[in-house]
Amino acid sequence: MKNLNLKLKGLALVAILVASLNSAFAGDTLRITPYLDTDYSVVSVFNTSGTNLKLKIYDKEGNVFYSEAIKAETNTQKLFDLSNLSDGNYELVLEGKNTRIEEPFIVRTKTLVVLNESMQLAENRN
Repeated sequence: MKNLNLKLKGLALVAILVASLNSAFAGDTLRITPYLDTDYSVVSVFNTSGTNLKLKIYDKEGNVFYSEAIKAETNTQKLFDLSNLSDGNYELVLEGKNTRIEEPFIVRTKTLVVLNESMQLAENRN
């Protein structure tokens, strides 16, 4: 039974990732969504620019909790365990030379708080 639950959760994650990849977006985009009823969240990055970008997570004081390079013209998804973050306000940022995409999010009781019933999506504002 435990294996079946793990397979179903894995299948749900694959479905989310495929749906994200099949969506047509103009420009660089950044999305954060909860993953089922877990402490995890899925971060989707669509880097359509010709340059490498940095994906970072900041707290409200500007401390960096995560940083990773995102290669030019790639689409990627990351599974984040938010249970290590204290309750509070955070910001997911995708930045580069001519790009800065900010997606604020809240962690409460070690999980992502959905601010809007629809999926959260941030687009390049430059």
